[in-house]
Amino acid sequence: MADTSVYESARMTHEEIEQYEDALVDTLNNPPKSSSHRLHMQWQLATSSLLDQIVSRYQSLSDMYQDVNGDRAHEWDVLARKDDTDPENGPFAEFYERLEHLQAYFRKYPERAISLETSATPSILGTYDASLFDMTSMERDFSGEEMGGRFLDLYVQYEMYINLKGVTRLSYLDYVGQLDNMVGEASNVPAATRRTETYRKYLASLCQYLSTFLHKTRPLEDMDIVESQVLEQFEVQWDQGAVPGWESKEAVLFGTTSDAAEGQGIWCDACQRFYAKQTVYDAHLTSNKHVKAADRMQKGETVAKPKPREQDTELEKTKRAMKAKLIARDEVLVQALAKELSSVRDDTRSNVERKAALTDREREEEAEALDAEMEEAMETGGLGYEEEGEDGAGGGGASEKIYNPLKLPMGWDGKPIPFWMYKLHGLRVEYKCEICSDHVYKGRKVFEKHFQESRHAFGMRALGLPNSIQFRGVTRIQDAFALAEKLKQQKRVETVDEDDTIEVEDEQGNTYDLLKRQGLL
Repeated sequence: MADTSVYESARMTHEEIEQYEDALVDTLNNPPKSSSHRLHMQWQLATSSLLDQIVSRYQSLSDMYQDVNGDRAHEWDVLARKDDTDPENGPFAEFYERLEHLQAYFRKYPERAISLETSATPSILGTYDASLFDMTSMERDFSGEEMGGRFLDLYVQYEMYINLKGVTRLSYLDYVGQLDNMVGEASNVPAATRRTETYRKYLASLCQYLSTFLHKTRPLEDMDIVESQVLEQFEVQWDQGAVPGWESKEAVLFGTTSDAAEGQGIWCDACQRFYAKQTVYDAHLTSNKHVKAADRMQKGETVAKPKPREQDTELEKTKRAMKAKLIARDEVLVQALAKELSSVRDDTRSNVERKAALTDREREEEAEALDAEMEEAMETGGLGYEEEGEDGAGGGGASEKIYNPLKLPMGWDGKPIPFWMYKLHGLRVEYKCEICSDHVYKGRKVFEKHFQESRHAFGMRALGLPNSIQFRGVTRIQDAFALAEKLKQQKRVETVDEDDTIEVEDEQGNTYDLLKRQGLL
């Protein structure tokens, strides 16, 4: 087919934009009627895809009008008016030449001809209406553990974390719940481990997963802004030395040059290293490492000579600072993304606990329910369990209503949860919280979770009390004030005890706390 004119391409692009905008309006006006999370997620993905198509078309138009490649100027020269008397070089010569090419093309391929009665808009709408509820794309984008974006799948990152040297062993539930504290100074990861390449790979993997998950589950939100704001704030705080846990920048991980490193300490020929104090040197003489090294020296091996380390060059300091900055940046970004996904992390913990309590038969029933949901979504066009028909044409909308005489809560599939599960979670038991204006919570789990929610925090602020962990489980206002008074008294007693404590040094100038931190006690 002959090359299309740049002006015709611009016209076609404008037409495509209008068609995509019409498709976007129809999609937004017809969300899925089902309460299924998967259907709503697929609807958001389709809407985001339409927006991306519109943005890409506008970008193409912008390049055309700016004439980046010079196509418009060339087209203008080709179509410019020439000698009117010359039929071969006249103003319409190029037009008729291209028309002849088009006619020859469609004579050769008649099936590609488009009739005027056929609009391109329905084809676009039909394409996106079909992909709107295409569950196969959801299966490709999310793993089975993520359940279409409802839960996190952090098993790979969890394995990388527990394999780090010197970290505290945690269960998967605790890891997900404390994810925002699993990096940085609060993670209790040794400084030597934080310098390793394994830790940097763990941070990069965790950061990439959380960022990708946010972009996939929130396609209609600009999550790049969240990350850019965090990074901009980090750059400012890093320059000021105000990043929490990184006030001394690279010295947090790589340390500074001490007197011992400069050759001013006590040198041990056997161990080939310096010791800062005499007490530390005397304590290491009984260690197995020193005894073995001393035996090797007695057998005639070469005695090592003190080799004081030279001061770090500016290049080495710059490299260390850059490594520390990259680690700190990833840690800050992981903490911000983990807080953004706090509700998803809570749901993930609940799902892991629920799946651990299921029997094999219940797992099979859950898988069958998922398959039935997908089939019904494809058959009803996403209407799910609430298919409507105002004029009566819909197969009897009244008969499709969910039968729920016991008023059971709705589950993740849009249907009432089983009665045995209703009793298992204790949803029949009501808990009243006086601090939350006598609000009633059904179920122990919901009741315990509400202490971290805004309603309870607002009630505590109204009483002038902190919403700390000591007040967890307190629901009566009188009990809250009594506990606050008791905590104040305990704090006063501890303050008096600290004032009476005297720190004493030994003959070497060491204190008890200092020797305990060095591991000599």
